[in-house]
Amino acid sequence: MKWILKKYIKDSKSRTRISIIGAIFLAPVSYLILVIAFFSFLFYEPQYDFDEQKWFADKNGRFEMRDDIVESEILKNKNKTQIVKLIGKPDTKTSDVWTYDLGMSGAGFGWQFNSLKLTFKNGKVSEVNKIEIVD
Repeated sequence: MKWILKKYIKDSKSRTRISIIGAIFLAPVSYLILVIAFFSFLFYEPQYDFDEQKWFADKNGRFEMRDDIVESEILKNKNKTQIVKLIGKPDTKTSDVWTYDLGMSGAGFGWQFNSLKLTFKNGKVSEVNKIEIVD
């Protein structure tokens, strides 16, 4: 800081004071930026649009498409036959609730188990929820 200010401030005492004050303010800001960047990298999880071919090709990578499926509501108001044709048979099912395993992803210092839960009402999908269990 003092070296940078050497070009603009000729007085040595003023330059020292200003560089100390600048360092006091810049050090925590720089530290905060590094911490935010570290945790952003640690918790980064790519998200992609739903792709039927990729869905069937990579069962453990399905979690990357879960947000698009939930937010776009592409499964809403579809019957069970249409759901099986679009995303396959569920891993577990009851008459009104189907669950699809979407694979594992990193969750900071642990693992996150991802699932997709479809709730049927009158034979059609009424709710689509993502389930994230951190272990």
